[in-house]
Amino acid sequence: MKLPKMHTSRRSFLASSLAGLGVGLTLGRSMWPGVARAGVGASKRKFIFVFAQGGWDPTRVFAPEFSNPNVDLEAAAERAVAGGIAYVSHPDRPSVDAFMQAWHDRSVVFNGVMVRSIAHEICTMLAMTGTTSGLTPDWPAILADQDRGSFTLPHLVLGGPSFPGNLGVAVARTGAAGQLEALLNGSALGLSDIDVATLRSPSQALVDRFVSQRAAARASVSRSKVEDVLAADFNTATQHAADLKDLQYLMDFTGGTSLADQAVVAVEALQKGISRCLTLSSGAAFGWDTHAQNDDGQSPLWEGLFSGLGQLVQLLANAPGEEEASLLDETVVCVLSEMGRTPLLNGVGGKDHWPYTSVMLLGAGLTGDRVVGGFDTTYYGQNVDPASGDVAEGGQVLSAEAIGATLLALADVDPADYVMGVQPIDGVIA
Repeated sequence: MKLPKMHTSRRSFLASSLAGLGVGLTLGRSMWPGVARAGVGASKRKFIFVFAQGGWDPTRVFAPEFSNPNVDLEAAAERAVAGGIAYVSHPDRPSVDAFMQAWHDRSVVFNGVMVRSIAHEICTMLAMTGTTSGLTPDWPAILADQDRGSFTLPHLVLGGPSFPGNLGVAVARTGAAGQLEALLNGSALGLSDIDVATLRSPSQALVDRFVSQRAAARASVSRSKVEDVLAADFNTATQHAADLKDLQYLMDFTGGTSLADQAVVAVEALQKGISRCLTLSSGAAFGWDTHAQNDDGQSPLWEGLFSGLGQLVQLLANAPGEEEASLLDETVVCVLSEMGRTPLLNGVGGKDHWPYTSVMLLGAGLTGDRVVGGFDTTYYGQNVDPASGDVAEGGQVLSAEAIGATLLALADVDPADYVMGVQPIDGVIA
């Protein structure tokens, strides 16, 4: 598989220059290649979320419902099997076949995941947080916050939704137009309609040092629980800001809009120990919302998604891990959409919103090469036994919350602290 070129001439030049001088820099908790690094367990696993906004149609890849008379499938589609995973193959989506054949042993497909709504905003909140409050931090924010002091940008959002809740200090967006990069290199000042006076480097350094000292001093004095939390978060933010100023010479945060481009930035952020969690997007915002001409819209999106996923996973597999052979052995990739689509086509060849969908996990800590859950004849999701992951009539509903609980368990975080009344699907955890 041909990998995308690194669009990082600035950082590549600096990295090679530093290497030539024999200089190594420590960023976060990771180090430059060749330097001994600490081991990684479940509590140190990394996470990448890939979000397809708009509601995908699982029957075009994940749900081969060929024997179900209540589901409309494409005429050219066929049932295919890669290891223990059955899926939908189509001649217009060769990247799906390539990905499944290459990575089925590292993947788990969850079919029939319930999101309890057919409204985009509500389903997105449920898929990412397990609640509809809009104030609850999402799974990547929770995961990143567990060890946020070790990362400059614990959760870096390159695309897709983000619900930081009360964990905003752990979350940063690159911005669709490269706003983070513009802030770091100072070009953002040129975007103002009003002239902004800038300080020379020595003066700016004095200001930075003063702010850092004041933030640390304020955090060291206890006044009230609320003020103490705010002061601690502000102190952390100032430290991260100082780190970011150095990172502008070593990391290009301009991720682009394609999944393949975002993948390059994501893997580099993991390699350099800058982030623990990243959120990426596939397809334009709400591009998957195919109420008309479902297959004309969905098919190229699925092809693009799996083409980008193939490049992302290959990059992870090629990158050395902290302790394991590769980053793929230390990283969990979660691929999801906020909802599914109706089993039958509507009058204009489209499909409308549906409260059951599919999710794919792959990478570290999983008993891969399997499908969990499924759809019944009415295209409703089936219950599963959390202990085994097998379909069980009296088992637990395979819900978005259950997926979230499983992600938390994969990071050695007690799901009960964040999700009420739901057990993780322990059967998929190695």
